[in-house]
Amino acid sequence: MRATHDTTPLVLFGGTFDPVHRAHISAARSVSRVLGNAPVHLLPNAVPPHRPQPLADGEQRLAMLELACADHPCLIPDDWELQQSGPSYSLLTLQHYRAQIGNRPLVFMIGADSFASLHHWHRWQDYTGLCHLAVVPRPDSPQATDTVLATFPETQPERLMRHANGLRLMLHGPFLDVSATAIRQALAEKGDCPALEPAVVAHIHRHHLYNVAKSSSPESDTRPHER
Repeated sequence: MRATHDTTPLVLFGGTFDPVHRAHISAARSVSRVLGNAPVHLLPNAVPPHRPQPLADGEQRLAMLELACADHPCLIPDDWELQQSGPSYSLLTLQHYRAQIGNRPLVFMIGADSFASLHHWHRWQDYTGLCHLAVVPRPDSPQATDTVLATFPETQPERLMRHANGLRLMLHGPFLDVSATAIRQALAEKGDCPALEPAVVAHIHRHHLYNVAKSSSPESDTRPHER
């Protein structure tokens, strides 16, 4: 664990974002806020190694992220993983950003369910030399293994920001309690879902994503940041 003098963390939040929903945005904003309004880069996976492949392509998922993050300056859609070939291993992303920011705090944001299975991830033990963890709660998530808990000691934000890597911040809310599968089912059946921002729903209709019928498309959203 390396000490650092630049206390502004860079937070990385990866996922399929298929589609991005309000729980993603709320969680990212909470982590940013507790870490002094730190920037959070939201990185859509190109080829996620631990879950089924996304239904929407990378360009569409990035476009939806840009819409969902448009009113939140601390949230930055980032296409770095989409530009890489092969599986989107978090280790490679962490190595890239650690090289970019030097000895500044780097925080990897994950859900409690992912934290509980971290010991199955590719070279997870190397993470402690690259980043901190910010763990966002999910209902009924199992406990992480004792080895994982010991590898990333729990701490408070103030101490985390004094070090570059190797610690763990446990958030108590908000919960990442939204099912992307349920969202896609609601879109296919009803053409809408309250877990999505209206601009994201409009984009889904405009591009007929997730089996939303063309006949159900709402009026176009003419906001200038739409592609």
